[in-house]
Amino acid sequence: MQSNWLPEIVKRSENGPYLREADFDRTLSRRTRELTQQYQIKFNPKVLVPAEEDLPYRLFQAALDLFVELGAYNQSTERCIRFSRAEVLEAVASAPYAVILGAGKDTVVEKHREIESLEPCRMHSGPTGTPCSERYHPLILQSCAQEPLVDCLGHGSISTYMGQAIIAGSPLEVLAARSEAALAREAVRKAGRPGMHIEDNAVSLTCTGKLASLDPEAGLRPSDGLLIAQMPELKTNYDQLSRVAHLSSIGMHIVDLMTPLIGGLGGGAEGTAIVTVASHLLGVICYRASYHFMGHMHLMRSNNTDRMGLWIQAVAGQALASQTPLVSVNDIYPVSGLGTPDVLWEVAAGAMIGAVCGLHQHGVGATVGSEMDHTSGLEARFQAEVAHAALGMSRSQVNECALECLSHYEHCLGKPNRGKPFAQLYNADTLEPGEEWLGVYYHVRDELKKMGLDLDAGWRKVHYDGKF
Repeated sequence: MQSNWLPEIVKRSENGPYLREADFDRTLSRRTRELTQQYQIKFNPKVLVPAEEDLPYRLFQAALDLFVELGAYNQSTERCIRFSRAEVLEAVASAPYAVILGAGKDTVVEKHREIESLEPCRMHSGPTGTPCSERYHPLILQSCAQEPLVDCLGHGSISTYMGQAIIAGSPLEVLAARSEAALAREAVRKAGRPGMHIEDNAVSLTCTGKLASLDPEAGLRPSDGLLIAQMPELKTNYDQLSRVAHLSSIGMHIVDLMTPLIGGLGGGAEGTAIVTVASHLLGVICYRASYHFMGHMHLMRSNNTDRMGLWIQAVAGQALASQTPLVSVNDIYPVSGLGTPDVLWEVAAGAMIGAVCGLHQHGVGATVGSEMDHTSGLEARFQAEVAHAALGMSRSQVNECALECLSHYEHCLGKPNRGKPFAQLYNADTLEPGEEWLGVYYHVRDELKKMGLDLDAGWRKVHYDGKF
């Protein structure tokens, strides 16, 4: 592919094969089913973390075939952006193996992780796909940023600005984006971590709104990042690509966001796993992403903590870990709400599978983003502790632990406990979790310790290399 890659992307967007979006969808659905059979990819609900040595290779090859044949669909031009196999593999080979996030004393390095690796997981935290109120959003951000095991802050979103609904493309979107970016910067400053990497400003829905949040003094900096989204499945548009153009020109981190739908165009677990890996390839060659958010979710429930969701995370993570140099981060979307043991069991299953299958950590989207203010720093602390404790475990060990976690919440997936919002679980003055939330946290922690996870000192593998 030419070195002036974005003009080439536009050229192919304008001159590539014309295809109605519905026809692209049908082709993707059919081809995914065929590739599932061709590469013998089979979901086993009793084995959430497969240890088949050739499965990651087969899954990657199926995803590569899918992406080379279909390309990325540009909704703005209704044309397919196609790439040769050699171009895709070259882009993957040149993708970053490690990225430097944040600035000053708060800088962290996020590296590619291998299967069953001792390489530490970086912890991204914040309102993951969860709406926040104007009143509590700043407090929620600070509650996450002040957690010592949290490395990066996810900004999250609000739906109003000064009490008015934010209308995409209006001046309110620009004002809200700038205001919320400043609040995120203030939150990390108050937490004593002014250089912490802020990974997005999710208030904005348009390119204009996103770029309005950039401000080296009071907003987002080049050491921070912005999400560039893919539309399900394997789709982009000029609004997203225009964000790429600007962020690339100022050297800011591009974060690739994908949401493959389980039960959607990819079909069941097997096809969605293929689409998930193929989506990473789109993020590499179209967005030149610094790192990727693996955000697959169930079409009906919007979670990824059931058997299919956990299996997809495991096999897609292993394919990326063993076949690419990419830096990928798991998004955990539980159905349960804040303050419940169920949500922590859901988080535990996702955290340990991500850790052993080559992924970094991101979460938690409690109530799958359906309830306002269901985010706090405590579940981020818990997720990091579980991930660190899982370092060095085998896939078979984690499979048994994940099945045990699942037994605590699987029966609630269809009718989850929505729990309580941040204001009822945290002291808004001290920004400390209350006794109720802490009691739930310590109870689930103790149960996991009985299963053999060292949640008290697992972090030492990360911070002190086990020397103390």
